[in-house]
Amino acid sequence: MKNTGIFLLSFLIFMLGCEDSKNNENNDDSAAAIQVYTGNIMESNFYYNLSTNSEVSSEDTWHISAQIKQVDFGGQSYGMPSIVLGNVYAQLSDSTFNEVTVPPSQTSAWYQDNSAVEYGGIDEIISYNMTSHVASIENPSRTFIIYEYIGHTTYKIQFLEYTDGVVSLQFFAL
Repeated sequence: MKNTGIFLLSFLIFMLGCEDSKNNENNDDSAAAIQVYTGNIMESNFYYNLSTNSEVSSEDTWHISAQIKQVDFGGQSYGMPSIVLGNVYAQLSDSTFNEVTVPPSQTSAWYQDNSAVEYGGIDEIISYNMTSHVASIENPSRTFIIYEYIGHTTYKIQFLEYTDGVVSLQFFAL
């Protein structure tokens, strides 16, 4: 009877170990993704270097910036929050952040002009609702692919939230 109890206990521990292993195989990159929060971009622009995982000055090498872009509305200029991409190739992915596991082929359609993600662009990241007067991430489930050609590194990036001048995003090197 004692051996049966030990056998059952061992079997249970083995099964639990296998279950944990199976769950770890299905884990996504969001657990390992680097989370970034800007300062209040209404007060100062934010510049970020993906390679060094650090905020940098505008004079340094940067890949992503969150800043206020002056936009003309009927002869008046208004500051609108915007994401600006540095010297990188970029594209919008058809896959979710967790689904992107390898860099796209180099024959993929990269933006010809990175201003496509800025305020008013075809794939703008931060949009402004003229009715409610609220700025927000246009579609927080979208994933962008950024190729940084100096270090030849590809990143997947998801812009999660824009609240009170602060942008949150996550990225992961592919």
